[in-house]
Amino acid sequence: MKSRFLLYFLLIPILLSAQPYAVRQLGIEKGLSNNYVVSIAQDKEGFLWFATEEGLNKFDGTRFITYYKNETRNGYGITGNELNCLLDDPKDSILWIGTQRAGLNAYDYVNDTFTFYRHNEAAPESIITDDVTNIVAAADGNLWVTTYWKGIEYFDKGTGHFSHYNTATVPGLASNNIWTVADGGNGKLYIGHVHHGFSILSIKDKKVRNFVHDPNNRNSLPGNEVRCVYKDMNHNIWVGTNKGLALFNPESENFIQFNSDGNLSHYIYDIRQLDGNKLWIAMEFGGIAIMDLSQRLFLLPEQTQFHYIREGDDGYSLSNSSARCIFQDSFKNIWTGVWGGGINFLSYEPPLFSGYYYSPNQNSMSRLNNKTASSICVDSQGKLWIGTDGGGINVFDKGKRVAVYLEDTEDMGGNSVLASLRDSEDNLWFGLFMGGVNYYDAKRKMFYRNFLKEIEYEDIRSFYEDDQRILWIGTSRGIYKVDLADKKIIGHYEFENNLVRCVLKDSRGHLWVGSFGSGLGVGDSELQDIKLFNIENLFPSNTINAIYEDSRKNIWVGTGEGLVCFSSLPDWEYKVYRREEGLTNTHILAITEDANHNIWVSTNRGISCFVQDKGIFYNYDHWDNVPMGNFMSGSVAQDQNGEIYFGSINGLCHFNPDFVLAKREAPAAAITEMKIFAPLGNAGSNEEVVAIDGQSKVRLGYMQNSFNITFNIRNYALVNQVEYAYMLKGLEDAWCTVTDPNSVTFRNIPPGDYHFLVKTRVKNQEWSDEVTTLDIHIVPPLWLTWWAKCSYILLSATVLFLILYAYKKSSTWKFSTIWKRRTMCRNKN
Repeated sequence: MKSRFLLYFLLIPILLSAQPYAVRQLGIEKGLSNNYVVSIAQDKEGFLWFATEEGLNKFDGTRFITYYKNETRNGYGITGNELNCLLDDPKDSILWIGTQRAGLNAYDYVNDTFTFYRHNEAAPESIITDDVTNIVAAADGNLWVTTYWKGIEYFDKGTGHFSHYNTATVPGLASNNIWTVADGGNGKLYIGHVHHGFSILSIKDKKVRNFVHDPNNRNSLPGNEVRCVYKDMNHNIWVGTNKGLALFNPESENFIQFNSDGNLSHYIYDIRQLDGNKLWIAMEFGGIAIMDLSQRLFLLPEQTQFHYIREGDDGYSLSNSSARCIFQDSFKNIWTGVWGGGINFLSYEPPLFSGYYYSPNQNSMSRLNNKTASSICVDSQGKLWIGTDGGGINVFDKGKRVAVYLEDTEDMGGNSVLASLRDSEDNLWFGLFMGGVNYYDAKRKMFYRNFLKEIEYEDIRSFYEDDQRILWIGTSRGIYKVDLADKKIIGHYEFENNLVRCVLKDSRGHLWVGSFGSGLGVGDSELQDIKLFNIENLFPSNTINAIYEDSRKNIWVGTGEGLVCFSSLPDWEYKVYRREEGLTNTHILAITEDANHNIWVSTNRGISCFVQDKGIFYNYDHWDNVPMGNFMSGSVAQDQNGEIYFGSINGLCHFNPDFVLAKREAPAAAITEMKIFAPLGNAGSNEEVVAIDGQSKVRLGYMQNSFNITFNIRNYALVNQVEYAYMLKGLEDAWCTVTDPNSVTFRNIPPGDYHFLVKTRVKNQEWSDEVTTLDIHIVPPLWLTWWAKCSYILLSATVLFLILYAYKKSSTWKFSTIWKRRTMCRNKN
């Protein structure tokens, strides 16, 4: 298993380049302030920041925290809602925010304070204008700030002063209208103008060389509006213009244009070199283009290959055709700001499960022409033959649809294909709904429709070939027996209920028959001496969807009320697996086994794996990229590499079982927020929100003893796959699993010292040893403080002393009085 798992990871770059990227979308419905995202950054604490046309957004892994103008934090806020750019300072814990018309903002996220830089006519060292188009780190650790009207600003962070680079101070500068710059680290500044092309400035002597588009020169700049300039890791300078992409050639001082396939002539907004030596290009109306930088760019630009991510609605496309910015976070995930489409997220982690899904665009060669994958088989060449419920048969080879067979062709007798099989001669059999059997001759590459004339109008539900080369066909009129040698029906078996859904002949010679409504029957090869299993004799269900014999000769039966395993024959003992045993859904629809003897089943709620050696179930659902909705009865196959395929009403799901079951470490949890609830009966009081980011201790008043703690992980790729457990030491000493997604609530906690602990695990994995803690001290009320208690003790002691003193004095007085009276009486006598 280890070697196969290692091989799979070595192949990940190839798989990612061959298959589409899964895309998740986050917009205003998730809490983003605005769907027009223009810039992205990540701070040193791991938080992501998104600049939009209306407001600044901080993303903590599960939710957005918004910052607006005039909505203050500690008395401050951003100076404008319309933003242009973000930069996390390479050295300091400062997020730099460039606004469209309200200057430069600096947010110290450690101390939660803002500093503002606005133009001041009386201060020549202030920023020259408030319209900031970009912020770039300078080679010496300071900043370059570009403006739309007044050129380039060099900001000295030590003095807080701005030095001005414009047509007045740099006579050769072509224009003051600047979109962006890149510091080459070689004493040169590469400048992108709004209308005047591309310039190179020698910072020391302020000499400038300008380049513009020449329609008669194919090696000139593609366009005169340069929105982005990017220096890659090999110090190449890339230029994105309003008419496409170019690479600056410093030796010949000209440009290599890239548009070999005609799809790269769009307005280029952003260029980034990401992990894997890939250059990602964000375009207006063209989505994202991806270029492999290992190609021979200088020598063969016309042969450069690109991979595109475009607009669509299939889970592998962008939410809009105009991409504005691209960013790779510390976990190597990719975030894209889409104009009008919010944020699009592409996980670096390959999904556990992938799929072939429907697209209404019939010309899409990577999609099914129908939503339902009702049957699946793999031919001898590794091609997938996917039977659909209305779209005929779709044939896929290496992720691309290479053929479709439909009823209106001469090949098919119907478009609803419910069963399929590759026989021992590598020929293919397809069962149709009320359309009989279609047969595909692999050698002749020919279809034969209505192949078995005796059953040409019947409802075919399953095929099974035994070791005697007999084909058993389950139909809604019983079972047909076919001799594969001459392709003729040699037997027909009918029952009281003829709705046969699955057939299997086991290694002991027993014939197993599953029906819809009458349960399970087991007989000999001629279906004599049948033993029945149904609800009348306490079998869990009369609905039988699948029968499978594993490598250990156990017989697994998928029913409507659980998974049944016959492990002791001929004693006919069986065990039923339901929710109590770990299944999340008990309607079992298809069954198969991987190379490590694990049993995989599809259900009405996802896919489950029974690890026989451990006796436990692992369950996977849509959070793991499994299609939502029901899977299809008997729709399962494996290819030569062990990849498993399950058909569902929402496409074909496939996965590598070794990869899915591989050990994964969960990242540590981060405690982000505490909500303190108002005391009961305290009308008009709102809950108080306390940011916990980076803190290890919190002090609460005695009236703040009801609170909610929120936590999450920073890696958004794993948010839906991570589970949490917590403990509040001092109140309890046992771990509790979190029922809410990522928070826990405590109420009426007594004053004292507590330690809140939270740990994580990837679903179906072991708990991490790394524990995140927060010390909580709830201050007692005035009357319960230590000195108050000392006062109570002292007061009590004083009162007791006075009582005793009074009692003693009273007793002495009484005794003295009595003694005097007695003495007086004696004297009288």
